[in-house]
Amino acid sequence: MKGVTGAGCGMMLLAACAAPGVPTMTIYEDGNRMVRLQTVPGGHDGNPFSHPASLAEEDVANVLRGLFVETRTPPFSRLLPGGGAARRPAFSPKETAFFAPLFVKGLGEATPNEMITFYETARISDRHEVTTSGGMFLQGNVMHIVLSNHAVKTEIWQDNEQYRAPVSTRPLDPIDPEPGRLVFVPEEYMAPTREGFFETLTGGKPLRVGVRFRDVPSR
Repeated sequence: MKGVTGAGCGMMLLAACAAPGVPTMTIYEDGNRMVRLQTVPGGHDGNPFSHPASLAEEDVANVLRGLFVETRTPPFSRLLPGGGAARRPAFSPKETAFFAPLFVKGLGEATPNEMITFYETARISDRHEVTTSGGMFLQGNVMHIVLSNHAVKTEIWQDNEQYRAPVSTRPLDPIDPEPGRLVFVPEEYMAPTREGFFETLTGGKPLRVGVRFRDVPSR
């Protein structure tokens, strides 16, 4: 495994036994954020990823800026102007600036059998924090993004005892599945995602989207 030696290798092997896919390289990690490469469990349906790939930071930032989490609103609100669905950015400008260069580095290091995984936690009160995690990979002209968790609120003590270790080692696993969908705006640049593949990858039904990233105009 890349970048793992000594006792750290033993710890990584233990994590790999419990995780869906083997972590192979850490691109960045601190107490609250991580970007890592990991192998894909069960292969990738005979369609290798287009890695390693050389992308400009702006290519990735363009996609992150256009991602929105869309959730359905209560039935009565659909009668109001603009009712029916609510959208919020998947990544803030600050998150885009932080993750885009790390994703570019990861895509340049990844093999056809590896994808990027990431997570982020942020404290919002004395008792609570929020977690966002997921992954991404390229296949041809399509960048696939999966959000297993998006700003999921947990109690800090509960996260320390139950969620911190799984999220840091299994960022593709959902903590609290959220109804809705992940969309790219403008939607004309969205591409189909493989049915069933992400469910197998994450053990659930995560938010996911494919984006024809090379066709997206600069913002």
